[in-house]
Amino acid sequence: KQWYQRRVRGVDVVAQTRLMGGKSAKVYKLNEQVALESGAEFISEFFLYSVGAGLLLWEYVRSSNKDEAKEAARVKEMNGLRRDIDALKTSSFDSVFIMEEQAAQIRGLERQIGSLHSQLDELRSPPDS
Repeated sequence: KQWYQRRVRGVDVVAQTRLMGGKSAKVYKLNEQVALESGAEFISEFFLYSVGAGLLLWEYVRSSNKDEAKEAARVKEMNGLRRDIDALKTSSFDSVFIMEEQAAQIRGLERQIGSLHSQLDELRSPPDS
């Protein structure tokens, strides 16, 4: 039990010294009351930092999941837009073919109208005798 307490105390003193900008620290023996207070402080700080780190990790995971959901929705929307664009392209190609077919029919009707006009002109003109 004492080796554990000494080890925890040594880690605590070295960590605090380095956090304060020091390079090395000598660990002195403490009386039992001070050692208990120091150990309780170390355990409470460890608990609080662990809870804080856990909360940060949980928030990071939650945020990552939220971002992944947004990205999935964006990809789904982009795929839908691509399908709509492809459908419009196909529709426009179909429209071009329909327009060409209708233009050919119009030319045929114009020829028929021209033929009918010439027949009408022949019927209106007086016979040459």
